[in-house]
Amino acid sequence: MTAWAERTPSVNALTLIGSRERPASDALWRPDKQSDWDFQIVTSKPEMFADGAWTRGLEGAKLIVYSARVARIGGVPKINAIFEGAEVDFVVVPVELFKKMKRVISRGLHRREGEERQFIQNLAVVIRPGWRFLKGAEHWDALYRQAIAEVTDPRLSDDAVRQLANGFVCDLVWTRRKIERGELNAAQRMLHRELAETNFRLLHELRLRRGERSFPEARRIERVASKADLNAISVSAKLEAEALRDALKKSAAALRKLMKALVGAGWRWPL
Repeated sequence: MTAWAERTPSVNALTLIGSRERPASDALWRPDKQSDWDFQIVTSKPEMFADGAWTRGLEGAKLIVYSARVARIGGVPKINAIFEGAEVDFVVVPVELFKKMKRVISRGLHRREGEERQFIQNLAVVIRPGWRFLKGAEHWDALYRQAIAEVTDPRLSDDAVRQLANGFVCDLVWTRRKIERGELNAAQRMLHRELAETNFRLLHELRLRRGERSFPEARRIERVASKADLNAISVSAKLEAEALRDALKKSAAALRKLMKALVGAGWRWPL
């Protein structure tokens, strides 16, 4: 990767991020045999990553599968690629976006709530656990260090928490109707895609508010959450109406408990 980046002028920076660059002392996130490789590519030609043709420049790497998507954090292109012997994720960042970040910081706009701050937060949340420049440190390392020093990771406000809870209630009613109609696959899908996801997000926020370690997307939750919390938010239901109804009741009980801990009397179960 480093050799390819050095001979590719359109690559302004290449950074190793993710578990492969986290401290070995971090027992919760040190790399193991299941860890993939994560790279951040800053480029003046993001369009070149629309397909896997560029990987032919990686000497000794045999590409098996290439998938171009959009990153959940930041909305920039994200590439999932499987090579012979390695799974690799690439986050592709247009260099103009990094230049914008520099301007935002130079004007102090990253200290205020708003879209400008969000740009910096999206960077900080990804790199905070650790990074190593393989190319471009002289241009961008100062930006990385200022980002993690001067902005916090994205958090949910009380209003955002209430919006999530209200959405949960609407999705719950929708799912109930699908069960009664016999659309069990649709109900099972909604249970896991929306209802469980809301509870995972709320537990993540609650742990952060308590000063406890937590990771987004339910990562490492089995190792950081209590057995009681895990049991409350975990859902598993057979494709049977009664099993799905029980799972809905359990998810709703978990949401009510989380909301009480997060906003107290600031939200009431409406049903």
